[in-house]
Order: sequence, then C-alpha cells, then structure tokens
Amino acid sequence: MPKKWIDAHGHFAAPGKSSMGRAPGLSPNARPWTFAPETSIDYMDKTEVAAQIISNCNQMASVDAIRASNDYGASLVAKYPTRFGFLAQLPMDDPASAVSEIRRGIDELGAEGCAILTNYGGVYLGDPRFEPVWAELDRREATLFIHPTTRGFEATRLGRTSALIESPFDTARTVVDMMYAGVFRRHQRFNVILAHGGGALPSLADRAITVGSHPLDWVENPHNITAPEMRATLARLYYDTGLAGTAASLDPVLDVTTPDHILYGADFGAPCTHLSVCDYHLAATRGYQRLTPTQREAIGTNVLKLYPRFAKRIGMTADQSPVSVAAE
Repeated sequence: MPKKWIDAHGHFAAPGKSSMGRAPGLSPNARPWTFAPETSIDYMDKTEVAAQIISNCNQMASVDAIRASNDYGASLVAKYPTRFGFLAQLPMDDPASAVSEIRRGIDELGAEGCAILTNYGGVYLGDPRFEPVWAELDRREATLFIHPTTRGFEATRLGRTSALIESPFDTARTVVDMMYAGVFRRHQRFNVILAHGGGALPSLADRAITVGSHPLDWVENPHNITAPEMRATLARLYYDTGLAGTAASLDPVLDVTTPDHILYGADFGAPCTHLSVCDYHLAATRGYQRLTPTQREAIGTNVLKLYPRFAKRIGMTADQSPVSVAAE
C-alpha cells in the first residue's frame, strides 16, 4: 500500500441533510445519501488516506445558511482534528458578506481556505462584482477551491443530472471567464484548486487560448490577455483527481501544468460519487503511467503545501516528513 495520502476534495452537509442536495435529473433509483463523518473516516481508512479537506458545496439559500454550515464544518474539525480540515463556503451572491465570511471563516473558525461554486444565478466568476472577494483572498495569499454547481442547466442537461457533463463544462466556462476578465492578472497571490481535474478546461485550453488570442480579434479581449499569459495562468492552477483520475483526464491536465499541481481528490460525500466510482479513479491515479512512481506518490500530498496550518496540525508535509506530533 502507498504511504498515507491527503484527500483534497471531500464533502459534508448539515446533520440530516443530503450532501450536495437532491439535484434535479437524478434517477428515481438513485440511492439517498446522508453525510456522516464516520462514513468518511471509514473510507479514508479503507484507502490509506490520512485526512480529508471537506467543503459543503450545496447551493445554499442565504448567508445565514452558509454561516451555519461553516460553523458545522468547524465543529467537525474540532471533533476530528487530525482527520478533517474544512473550507469556508462563501456567500458570493452578496460579495460584502463573502469578504466578511473569509475573515470569520479563516480567522475565527480555523478554515484552511475557502470554497465557492462556478456561478451564482448565472453570474460567472469574471463578473466585476466579485472583485472585493478576489482582493481579500489575494491579500491573505489564501487557497480557493472552485467546485461546479449542479443548478441552473434546465435547457441543456436534457433531463439528466448536470453532474454528468454540465458540471465539468461549467468549470471551464467560469475559469475562462475569470482569465479573460483579468482576475488572474490582477490577483496572483491566492491559489486556486479546480475540482474534477478542471473539468473540460484542460481539454479545451488550446482552443480557448489560440482562438482568443487570434490576430483578427475574433474574441472580445478588452484586457489584451496574451496567449503566453493564459498558458502561465493555467499552469499555476491546481487540479484535483475527483472523478478525473484516469489517463483520459490526467493527460490533458499534464499538458497545461506540472505534476506537482495535481492533487488527489476522492470527491467522497457527493451522491453522484458512489464508492465504486471513488475506487475506480483512485486506482487509476495510483497506476497512472505518464508519471514516475515518485510523482504518482506525491499526488497524495501535494495539497499540503497549500494548507500549511492543516499540515502542521496533522503532522505531515508535502514530502511526508514529520513537522510535529499531531494531537489526537
């Protein structure tokens, strides 16, 4: 078995609630899924994973609901300090409240970073209203996890859950929007992790870059984001392996970034990610032949450099060397 890994992409939900909600388009036979921390710990133990970074990526209706969810996430870390770290969900519908929740989440609740969705009521992340959020994350050199929403695709999901193909395309859509809006040019100190290997983004990267920087100005590019700048932006993002652990997903990721920017993520705790799906992608990641054995092993701990407080608490670093005796 490999050394203990860290899962950069896990989910939680409020007690008694389904993780990720009851998304439209699920089969009538879809099994119900209710979050329990013991279930997540059991899966970690089964797969030789030391700890998991969890976030609640439900589309919550209010700032109060998001704050309550973050309080619950902090309580899980307090109860299981060496098994969980949590990311504070941000109420991006209200950017001022989102900035406040960054401060409360990280400074008061002990969140390792923050988590957001790909769009909010059809408003994507390149929209200028989100600028104060990026400025606060950048000031802190924080880590941001971007996870696709499962809502709002009634015309395109064709009666099926948006987790099938809409979610990965929405990740591509919002990151390209951020890139062309100049978000990554203005704010270069905060880190971004993309769920699911960046979704469709790595496969579409060359198209987005070459067509967008075409000398005939076919694509609106008011900030004059150049092709080299776009490539550099994609290279500095991080990509987790949730539902994206096979060569078909990881080959395009390696075409846009380096092996140290690939992070293990099980996506455990979401209804669409059955145990067999988690196992399938984990086995594929651990056997991925384009990387050396050392590089493959590092996928399991690359995330630790993004969360130094968490790494210290659990007694690990990215190279697996001990940093302290972690309290049980």
